Amino acid sequence: MVIKSKRLRSKKMVATRRQDSLFIEKLKFDRPGKMAIVLGDGRELIVPLKYFPDLKRLSLEKRKKYTIVDDRTVLFRFSESIYHLEDFFGLENGWRER
Repeated sequence: MVIKSKRLRSKKMVATRRQDSLFIEKLKFDRPGKMAIVLGDGRELIVPLKYFPDLKRLSLEKRKKYTIVDDRTVLFRFSESIYHLEDFFGLENGWRER
């Protein structure tokens, strides 16, 4: 089961969110060997699963069982790894410096 959060946005919240549009809306696994990260502004970042071997080992159904935390972090139910938005861009050191 994929947990999706519904965001209720007032005009003020939308204006604030536009300044920081880099948040994870959802993940898709509809391309073999790849994962698509759908960002809040509609862009999709497509990354090969070969860079995330623990996710590659999971079945498709197990990959779909994830939770998005704080708009920028992804936890998979069947993996002990924690992924941040920067990991998908190849900037994993960026979140560690915050």
